[in-house]
Amino acid sequence: MKTNSKSKAFLALVLAIAIAATGCSAQWINIALQDLPVLTQMALNIATLVSALASGQQASTADIAVIQNISAQASRDLNLLQTLYGEYKATPSAPTLQKIQNVIADLNQNLPTLIQSAHISNPTLSARITAAVNLILTTVNSFAALMPQSSAATSRKAPTHSLLHANDLKKQWNQQVCSPSGNSALDAAFAAGVLR
Repeated sequence: MKTNSKSKAFLALVLAIAIAATGCSAQWINIALQDLPVLTQMALNIATLVSALASGQQASTADIAVIQNISAQASRDLNLLQTLYGEYKATPSAPTLQKIQNVIADLNQNLPTLIQSAHISNPTLSARITAAVNLILTTVNSFAALMPQSSAATSRKAPTHSLLHANDLKKQWNQQVCSPSGNSALDAAFAAGVLR
């Protein structure tokens, strides 16, 4: 009789863990799928910022090309992530999870490298582009930290804060990237990049 009660208790514990794990899994996928369109819009808005700055002659041709490259790289990777998250939600599998982790690792490696090699001449613009990239990376890494682990070799940083939802991401973007700088030409470009 005691063995039967122990096995029932063990089964209840296993079921509770499975339910909790499934809940966490659904949470990271759902948050990722809600946040990725906002992150992609942020990446596209990086190019919008630079276009507005180019028309006001606040950015050099070299700066424009580098910033557009950062925007394009981030947009491609975020679109790929969104597709992979959708695939994983529909049919969870270790290979899809590994692909997600690989794209996140690429984002973590490539975007900071592009920023470092950019040498953007306008310090305010450089700071805003860096803030934009950091917000994108921090958010991707935040929900990535909740993913089931398929490989210990995945290189990613632990989240430094709780998960941000789409509206919070927009507020962060507007504060960090689009807030007034005191330069009217830059501020006009930043205003064009505000997320609503």
